Order: sequence, then C-alpha cells, then structure tokens
Amino acid sequence: MNIAEEKARLKKEIDNINDPAVLHRISALLSHDSGSLMTEEQLAIVREEREKYLKDPSSLISLDDFKANIEKKYGF
Repeated sequence: MNIAEEKARLKKEIDNINDPAVLHRISALLSHDSGSLMTEEQLAIVREEREKYLKDPSSLISLDDFKANIEKKYGF
C-alpha cells in the first residue's frame, strides 16, 4: 500500500470514530501537544508517586519489585 492509499484509509477510519477519548489521543499525536499517551488519571498517579519518592527517596524499590507490583495491581 502506498502512502496516499494509507492516508485515505486512515481518514476513513478516523471519520468512523465516535469516542471522544480516542479522538483526543489522535489529536494530541497529530498536534504534538502531548509527549505521552497516558490519560490524565495515569499522569496523576505517576505525579503522586513521584512526589512520594521525592519526600522519601529511601522508599525506592527495585525494578523487579516495581514490575511485580504493577502486574499484581493492574494486570500488565
């Protein structure tokens, strides 16, 4: 498939999207407004955890522990 065909296909797909959250993510990607595809809720969690760490750097855990906690809490 050439680039013109791919662009036409993507335009048709976008026209069929009715989910505002998906459209917002597409818009962010196209406008480069967001360096991340995380939701506001996910960003809030990351910021909260960062603040906790900055207040107490000794609370740092290993990468393996982090991965285990994420898998246990969120399933991925």
